[in-house]
Amino acid sequence: MKKHLPLYFSLTFLAIIVFWIVIFLGNRNFSGGHIFEYIPDLRNGTGTFFRELFSNLHNTLGILLMQIIVIILVARLMGFLFQKMEQPVVIGEILAGILLGPSVLGLVSPATMHFIFPAESLGNLYLLSQVGLILFMFVIGMELDWESLKKSAKDAVLISYTGLIFPFILGILLSYFMYGILSPGKSSFIAFALFMGTAMCITAFPVLARIVQEKQLTRSPVGKIAITAAAIGDAAAWCILAIVIAFVRAGAFTNAFITISLTILYVVVMLFVIRPFIQRIGAIYTTRENVSKPVVAFVFLLMLTSAFVSEVIGIHALFGAFMAGVIMPNNLNFKQVITEKLQDLALVLLLPLFFVETGLRTEIGLINSPFLWLVCAAITGVAILGKFGGTLLASRYAGLSWNYSLTLGVLMNSKGLMELVVINIGYELGILSTEIYSMLVIMTLVTTFITGPGLSLIKYFSRERPAREVLSETGKVLLSFANPRMGSSLLKISRAIVPNLLTETAFVAMHISPRTDISPSDAAVFEKESFAPIMKTAGNLKIPLRTIYKSTGGDIAAEIVTICRTEKPDFLMLGGAYSIFSSDLLGGIIRKILNEVDCDILVFSERQKFQLDSMLLIFFGEDDELLLHYACNMKKETYQKCYVFPAENSIEIIESFRKKTGFAPEIVKSRFTDPSFLESIDLILVSAYNWKRVEVTYPSLVKHFPSLLYVHKGSKPNRLLMHGERNHET
Repeated sequence: MKKHLPLYFSLTFLAIIVFWIVIFLGNRNFSGGHIFEYIPDLRNGTGTFFRELFSNLHNTLGILLMQIIVIILVARLMGFLFQKMEQPVVIGEILAGILLGPSVLGLVSPATMHFIFPAESLGNLYLLSQVGLILFMFVIGMELDWESLKKSAKDAVLISYTGLIFPFILGILLSYFMYGILSPGKSSFIAFALFMGTAMCITAFPVLARIVQEKQLTRSPVGKIAITAAAIGDAAAWCILAIVIAFVRAGAFTNAFITISLTILYVVVMLFVIRPFIQRIGAIYTTRENVSKPVVAFVFLLMLTSAFVSEVIGIHALFGAFMAGVIMPNNLNFKQVITEKLQDLALVLLLPLFFVETGLRTEIGLINSPFLWLVCAAITGVAILGKFGGTLLASRYAGLSWNYSLTLGVLMNSKGLMELVVINIGYELGILSTEIYSMLVIMTLVTTFITGPGLSLIKYFSRERPAREVLSETGKVLLSFANPRMGSSLLKISRAIVPNLLTETAFVAMHISPRTDISPSDAAVFEKESFAPIMKTAGNLKIPLRTIYKSTGGDIAAEIVTICRTEKPDFLMLGGAYSIFSSDLLGGIIRKILNEVDCDILVFSERQKFQLDSMLLIFFGEDDELLLHYACNMKKETYQKCYVFPAENSIEIIESFRKKTGFAPEIVKSRFTDPSFLESIDLILVSAYNWKRVEVTYPSLVKHFPSLLYVHKGSKPNRLLMHGERNHET
């Protein structure tokens, strides 16, 4: 690159000279002007320049791009804050929309709100948000697992039906008292009553599925029933909503009957004509490699056509997108490819536009009297009582325990984004006034927000008293990794540390996913992929291995600390990883774990293919004696070489350890600074406490280091090390 720089500069200079000569001659001969006339007068042109910039900002595309940037920034920030509070991201994103709307920004700075969201630009924003909703509803339809529905249908249908009927009846009763006072008067009482009943019985299936996954309830009976009941309930609620929309749009009963008949015909065609054909496609395209662009294009075309047909029939495009998702093949690989292509675009880019569109319609300031706040409390209370109460009664009738029944009631009460979709449809149809719309948004936030604390409260009161710990001769090793390939190496090095006598040592591998926006079916695929390498290694080594997979939107370090306190391992093995803002391998998440976990912690930084024929200990003295213990356990074969580079006044400690255990590593001094010697070593052991000292003292050597094992001493004794030393003495 450097040797070509003179040539680059010469060619660039030549191009500039030729350009100016040609422009000068062309301007003089053909325009009769002078080239310097085209250089702007800074004194007179600055104002014009900035006016031009301002006009560019306020063209249609400029406004839309500015709105998208602001919306995504605020939505992600609010979502992140609510993740830290262990709340669903959707609450933060809904609040982001309210913050940017008339309820907050419009109240604090109306000029700013109208600058970002001028009235004439809202049409474009609305259309884009509807595209996002169509993609989102298609993904939601794909998340319905027909096989799981069949397996858990017995109790789930009863619970779902009761959890649907109770709030629906209460919603209709509530509408009787609200219609004359707060109805916009554009729709009949029947339409208003049906819509209020439907709004009360919605459950946010995607939010519920992610909460179940986050709380590690996916494989539990209550988790399976909750997901199945929510899926059945939402599908039924959407069918009811389609009937309500058909009735409102058609106006007359005859027209409504025709619309509903066309809707039934459309559903029958989708389920019994289109779905079998799509299932055959799924059977053929069984791998990601096979799902080519023409196949993806066909799926998108089917989704858009279904949305178009349902919109033309008069039951809203969102129902068509949902139905297109429902009939997708059961093949998980096929679904995952399509979901990955849509999910980020829909959830990250387009869906936040819908939240802001909702926020711009929400005017909390209109609820400006004690009476209106009383009505808002009544709506929220009815929503909670109907869904929670109906689910609780049905669960108890089905024979579930109080713990399971209460958990199901809390889970089914979560309304989230699905409720917003429904009430926005009601607002567009003229069924809801602005006041009722704002009240329903508040109800959505409250019911979604209390789900997490409600589950925590149930868990707290139903907790079992911990049994008194009994010390056993067996040990436990906990492995945590982000990269699946690292898991295999962690298991190999952990097995090398564990003494041969302790054949009953328990090995537990855990993978903490930082995502909570994945469906249960995707989570099952990710879990399998995460543990595939380590399970293969465990099979080769004939080691029984238990796995823990958890998704969290919160603090990963806190999750690992919590699992360590539950599992109580003898030592924790971590895969080394740099943070985004630091080159310190022991910083960030790992530093938090080192500070809070009480067992020994080993951090493995793999720089070459794993093997253990030669080891080197960097030994600074008494604080590093733990390195000798681990190296003693790891040296099981006579061919293995073990070296130690001691600091001054530390040889006595090494000699004392040799007399006690018989472990005698070869002492090296000048050879340590020889890169060729370092390259012959497979693994370097160094204490986490003294690693910085190594980096500062030998900065030029660090790049020649092989794989590293950083050892951090915990506050509790390690039974595995004690067994290893006794075994070595023998």
